Amino acid sequence: MMIEFSQPQCITATYKIVTPLFLGGHDQGADNTNFRNASFKGALRFWWRAINWGQALSQAGGDQSQALKNLHRKEGALFGTASDGKNSKQSLFNVRGTIKSAQLQPAHSNNLKSIDYFLGQGLFHKEGVLRSYLEGGRVEVHLQFKPAATAQDIASVQQAAIALGLLGGLGSRSRKGLGSLSLETITSAGSAPQTFTSLQSITDFLARLDFSAPGNAPFSALSSSSRIDASKGGKSALSALAAVGSEMQLYRSFGEKGKVKGQDARRNFVPDHDNVLAASQGATLKQLPERAVFGLPHNYFFSSTKGKVDINPENEGRRASPLFIHVHALQDGQFVVLQTLLPGIFLPPGMGIDIKAKTKQNLKDPKVDYAVIHRYLDGFAQRQTIRACDRD
Repeated sequence: MMIEFSQPQCITATYKIVTPLFLGGHDQGADNTNFRNASFKGALRFWWRAINWGQALSQAGGDQSQALKNLHRKEGALFGTASDGKNSKQSLFNVRGTIKSAQLQPAHSNNLKSIDYFLGQGLFHKEGVLRSYLEGGRVEVHLQFKPAATAQDIASVQQAAIALGLLGGLGSRSRKGLGSLSLETITSAGSAPQTFTSLQSITDFLARLDFSAPGNAPFSALSSSSRIDASKGGKSALSALAAVGSEMQLYRSFGEKGKVKGQDARRNFVPDHDNVLAASQGATLKQLPERAVFGLPHNYFFSSTKGKVDINPENEGRRASPLFIHVHALQDGQFVVLQTLLPGIFLPPGMGIDIKAKTKQNLKDPKVDYAVIHRYLDGFAQRQTIRACDRD
């Protein structure tokens, strides 16, 4: 029997903005006065879906197609659906967020050069940051539920709000640690505030989630193949994120003249370099670069030959990284970087890869190996795995 509340219920969550937040409006500029409620709700929806996949699959007897239908139906009932017809539904709750004490930083400053690898060409160039952003401060979010919302509805949204504040973020490059929202407190009617300022409190929360699904989810979801590591720590959120960026760049990059930003190149992926270089000169690329598992597209330029190669899912599509980087504030002014791997089906069945090089090519049924990301995570000397995974 589903329990209904006679009065609207509210969840209040306070998040600390610990890394630069690129939460732009229509002009792509940040605003330290107006919080984008729709962006927060979209992120909340993502984590709700990721958390509830295992339960949906179990209830469907392992039938993925039926599980997707059931999950979509429940998600629409809870978060609302947009439609031109009679199937439109309003959400069972409203989001009202407020930004407090955040500083608006202008474009073209050079303050974020230490994390330029994660910012990428879309947000950073030699003259500095290309967009304004928010720094510091907090976000206070109120989730106001309608009387029809059940106790189970409210609890599931609260789980998603916590997961967002422990593993995710908002805005551009949120999977790369930008816009990390570190949950400080969350309160619902009739319950004491919950805080998450220790690794133990984070581990305890994760232990209550459903990781039972196999690792072949059709979207980013918790599964038996999910892994969560505490990889780096320190007294500065930006320096901790920069250290992770440096490690990833050294792990992935071939380098130039044997160097990557002044350090000796590790050259972990020599075949990637050699095969793509050959493709830029007209050879057939017979398999995806191993590093493609970090996400697509990949764009290559070889300074020695001026050759270019662009690797994209068909029809100029994108495949987001299955690795989520989040910087979290702990007690006593410390910060930790949490890295979450959510493996799944990398490309939908039948989707190929377009190779734009000296000649155009198309790869059918491409494969990726998640062991590439596991080796990256294993490279952090002082890591702590707080959610282990099943490895095939």
